[in-house]
This record gives sequence, C-alpha cells and structure tokens, in this order.
Amino acid sequence: MQAAPFSPIPICGDVVAGRPARSEEFDSGCISVDLSTIGISPNARTFALKVRGDSMTGVHIVDGDTIVLEMKPPHDGAIVAALVDGECTLKRYFVRRGVPYLKAENPKYQDIIPARELVIQGVVVAVFRKA
Repeated sequence: MQAAPFSPIPICGDVVAGRPARSEEFDSGCISVDLSTIGISPNARTFALKVRGDSMTGVHIVDGDTIVLEMKPPHDGAIVAALVDGECTLKRYFVRRGVPYLKAENPKYQDIIPARELVIQGVVVAVFRKA
C-alpha cells in the first residue's frame, strides 16, 4: 500500500478570534496535511493561521489551534478569516438583506458589521490542535 502524499501548507501568521485587531504575518514554517482526507484538491490555494482568542469556542476552535483555510468565496455560515476595516478576525460569515456581517460563536462577542470594507481572506476547511 502506498502512503498518502502529504502537502506542506504554509503557516502565514495569526488571526484573532475576538475583536478585530491587527494581525501579524510571519513565516512559522508549515503544516503537512493529506489534502484528500480533508476534501481539498491538491491544486487548491491554501494557507494556515494560528488562532488567538476565544470568540469561536462554540464551534470548538480555541486559542492555540492551527486552522487551514482555502482561498475561495464564502457561503452563508462559513467560518472565515476576514479583514474588517483593515483589522483581522475569525468569525462566521453571513449576508442578511444584502449586507454582509460576521458573527462570533461565543455570546460575549457582538456581531460585526463593516463600516467601510470586508475582505474575506480564506474559508476554514480544517482545524488542528496540539494534544
């Protein structure tokens, strides 16, 4: 039996799971993943980020996790890394009455409606946690 091919995915920085904040871009190596096991095509544009914060605990994404994201348009309800008015955050993406907004999975955080700009950086396709 042949071993599954693992693909290196670069860890490009961090994302705040909390109130939007400036994120740091850094080269923190990579995470090797068998893309077929998480349903991603080998030619997909992917990257990884480290999570800081607690706004997504309701979907079991916690501080210190590494998330893998695919650069693709989000669907309603997708978990995304997004730039909101120039600051980065990790939230669920929704559109209501034609207006996009972001929602935390922790009741202590309010919904975020961009004042000027919302740029989706990637859609979460996998979460990894150190044991």
